Amino acid sequence: MPLLYKALQSSLPSKDGKKKWHPRLVKFRKVVDTQKVGEMIADKSSLTAGDVHNVIRNLVAVMSDLLLNSRTVKLDGLGTFTVIAKANGNGVDASEEVNPNQINHLRIKFTPSATRNSGGTTRAMFNGVEYERWEGRSANMVADGDDGSGDGGDVIDPGF
Repeated sequence: MPLLYKALQSSLPSKDGKKKWHPRLVKFRKVVDTQKVGEMIADKSSLTAGDVHNVIRNLVAVMSDLLLNSRTVKLDGLGTFTVIAKANGNGVDASEEVNPNQINHLRIKFTPSATRNSGGTTRAMFNGVEYERWEGRSANMVADGDDGSGDGGDVIDPGF
């Protein structure tokens, strides 16, 4: 299935004073959960859905342990995960004054794996991407950036 996009006009004018139009990705509201991912992986392997769910749960636990012990985790073909500390607005005047109380929050930085080809470097997960313009309006779709937590009505089954 291709990535769906729709036209969205910017709310701010550009340097020439015109409000430009840009593509905005559209997503299905229904998030694919661990259960469904496990079933899909099991269909592509000799493992049972239960085996896959066990591996996913253990992967999450191991990655959490590694990340919280100042390690970076690289999963070949997927990407690299690392913990980033944010201390926005809590700077101090001298390095001796830096302490963990300055940290506002932690987040996980994900960098997709990259591959080299004759056209340069591309993110491995994005090889062969196709796009399709979506003209409809449906409560079942959300624009990129919307968390999709709204009511959504009947969910469109994307075929998996």
